[in-house]
Amino acid sequence: MTDVFLSASVPLPERNRRFYDTADVISIREAIKALVEVVLPVGTITCGGHPAITPLLALFAASARVPKERVTIFQSDFFVGMTPDANDEFVDVRRVPAVGSDREQSLTLMRKVMIASRSFHAAVVVGGMEGIFEEVQIFRHLHPQAAVLPLATTGAAAAEVHRRGEYDPALAVDFTYPSLFRRRLIVG
Repeated sequence: MTDVFLSASVPLPERNRRFYDTADVISIREAIKALVEVVLPVGTITCGGHPAITPLLALFAASARVPKERVTIFQSDFFVGMTPDANDEFVDVRRVPAVGSDREQSLTLMRKVMIASRSFHAAVVVGGMEGIFEEVQIFRHLHPQAAVLPLATTGAAAAEVHRRGEYDPALAVDFTYPSLFRRRLIVG
């Protein structure tokens, strides 16, 4: 079984404009769709609950008729009452206690617990904002042998991760996400 960690978000205009201005929302959507269709029949996807990503996962899992039980959503209790309704679509939603009233510390704790939750084969980085950098750093520390696939074609933080590292140049130009994921993620 292929276990994939998804680090993704759709950048918000009221946050850091560098992410919003470079994001390709259509590519983010298509990457999530392809990931669901390629990975869920044979593996799992684990990610943090995000108001734009979680509904996409629910929609694409339903339309592809793949097992929603293979998606694990982590949610910090810092966001109680603000979680996406799409969380209810999934069986495996794991709550992580908040760190007082500190948003950043609560997110860091959730990220550490989430990324340590299983032995991942790969991380797929799609779009995103500031949190992507921390997730990639934690992932590399906990899973040094696993692949990291920053899809620079989705823009935003994923493009910055790709530019800052030594990654396959194809990840900056390849928009054929289904075939990309079949080649890079499907084990055996």
